[in-house]
Amino acid sequence: MRLFFIILTVLLFFGCSSIKPSVTEYRILSHNIVKDTNANACNDKSLKVALAFSSSSLMSKKMNYILNDNKSFSYSQAQWSDTPNRAISLEILKQIREMEIFKYVLSSKTRSKSDLVLETYIEDFVQYYNDDLSKSYVNVAISFSLIDLKTNDVIASNTFKSKQISTSADAVGGSEALNKALSIVLSQNIKWLGRICK
Repeated sequence: MRLFFIILTVLLFFGCSSIKPSVTEYRILSHNIVKDTNANACNDKSLKVALAFSSSSLMSKKMNYILNDNKSFSYSQAQWSDTPNRAISLEILKQIREMEIFKYVLSSKTRSKSDLVLETYIEDFVQYYNDDLSKSYVNVAISFSLIDLKTNDVIASNTFKSKQISTSADAVGGSEALNKALSIVLSQNIKWLGRICK
């Protein structure tokens, strides 16, 4: 009789528990940024990279996608490892620092003063699907403004965009395409910053 109650308890325990599907996390990374060897005329100035501005949807780890250009959904078993606005800000900081265009490149969290600040607004960073969810593409659009902190004047501003076809119509294909599009946008930004300094 005791064995019967043990078996019954185990069956009730496993019967009531639900198996939650695991969530895969994807990283936002930029690759293959080419350094412009002539872009070093700003090497006497320090630059602070501000945290990127964005819509509230990009301040969440949810991996969103758009259907029919107007319906927004989130993947149930996929999410970003960090919020897109924070991850993209870190990538911008990393890439500008590696290019050695400026004397110093500082993060937004530092208390140190700088000569210039780069403000960023992420206009678009999402995967788009067609009607039957068989194909998808991504759009990345980021606006940059370089500001002189002594005068608060905007020295220059520009917007860079990239559209990439996803290799597969799912979260994997979307994350890969978004990283590729981001890399293109950041490469354009590096070239632009280098030209401003000349």
